[in-house]
Amino acid sequence: MITAVRQRPYFLTNNTKSLGKKEDEESSQSQHTQNAQNNEPEYQINSNERKTIQQQLVESKAVHQQAVASRDATLKSATVNIAQILKDFRGTTKAIGASPELTDEVNAYLQLVEKQVKKDNPDIKIVRSNLKNASTLLDNYITETLQRPSKVVENWIDALFLQQINYRFNEEEINPNFLVKFPNQQHEDDENGNSQSEDEEEKQEEEEKSINIPQDEKLKSLFIQAKKYCYANNSKRAMELFKEALDRAIEVEDKETESKILYEIGKIYDKNDYLVQALTSYNKSLTVTNDLNVKTKAHYSMAQIYDDVAQFESAINHYMSSISYAGVSENLIAQSTSLTKIGNIYSDEYKKEAFDFLLEADLLSAQTDNTKIKGFISSNIANAYDRFNEPQKALKYYCGAIKEYEDANLPQKVAINYKRAAELMQDYKNPAKAQKLYKKALAKARQTDDVQLMKEIHEALNNKNLKQLT
Repeated sequence: MITAVRQRPYFLTNNTKSLGKKEDEESSQSQHTQNAQNNEPEYQINSNERKTIQQQLVESKAVHQQAVASRDATLKSATVNIAQILKDFRGTTKAIGASPELTDEVNAYLQLVEKQVKKDNPDIKIVRSNLKNASTLLDNYITETLQRPSKVVENWIDALFLQQINYRFNEEEINPNFLVKFPNQQHEDDENGNSQSEDEEEKQEEEEKSINIPQDEKLKSLFIQAKKYCYANNSKRAMELFKEALDRAIEVEDKETESKILYEIGKIYDKNDYLVQALTSYNKSLTVTNDLNVKTKAHYSMAQIYDDVAQFESAINHYMSSISYAGVSENLIAQSTSLTKIGNIYSDEYKKEAFDFLLEADLLSAQTDNTKIKGFISSNIANAYDRFNEPQKALKYYCGAIKEYEDANLPQKVAINYKRAAELMQDYKNPAKAQKLYKKALAKARQTDDVQLMKEIHEALNNKNLKQLT
């Protein structure tokens, strides 16, 4: 529920050539000085020595200042102000749908904290104690709502206590590394690409299965280390290692590994919203490989970027390229996923061609045993039929999505599709059926940690219009 914003990655520049040049210059300068010692009077040597010493002192001072500045910047990036913590705490209380009574109780503790940190010498023990008390209240509420133990807020507070906290209250001091993301109403978008959806998760699983380890030992070691840092969400270190691996792959002329590394670099850029750099890396990966799997993934990833920024013609072109390469390698999952994405683009534009792609995706996925992808496709077909005002067909495919997600043991997806089916029935004046479906959605949502989803379903069940109609 509570997630820190990711830091942005960067490349370490390769300074080998410039370093060599500098060494050559220093060597030349040293030789020049030696020649001067043989020919110039003694007083001129002393003068040169003084200049050299002064230059060294200047350089040493500059290095020291740079080190101090770097240290201060690092310390600043690792420090969070208490005002930011209090703001995020209140945001958390609101995000989980706490009752007015609980909100007042939590705010009472937070007000004690705020009063304390606005003093000249705040008592840190009192601050921490009241934050822990407030976190316990929220966790108890989440536990009661989920019907299972939860310490998500307490764990968040404990993690913050391990950081550098500035207890001097300052609302202007915002550290983006500690910003908190709260749940928003994007459940409908989850299956349409606005967050990591099941087709992307499946794609990631397929990628991990298809990784070929390079033969060169140094390259192999760098590649494996970089992947480990990717799995640990350490984009910065992963990028550094992939850059080293890329240099090594070029050195040993391993084109296939070079392509895979370029693709992985593209993924890191993509993940951190460096879209131009991501597109460049994906495109480069295409130019140095004959691997159909890499070509399929790279075109799909480029299509996703264009899709997200509403450049639909480019998106469709790359989805079609991905389908072509996936077809050659008989990758039914990749084909059906890209077909579904194209269908969604046409559906959003209210073009009937959407069903040509969506129903073809359904036929292809039926030939696999991947229930998650089948559920994803059925859910998107249902959304399209709902958009084109065909409720019976929409309901049929929502039922299909629920069945597939049940088999895949994905209760959140089951709950979302029950909720959508309920909304459909409510729109078409069948409140009894809607209420029944909402209750099923709530039962499934209770098997997850999605407090926001439960809150939305509760609100729908308590909606006055629904009650009046029933």
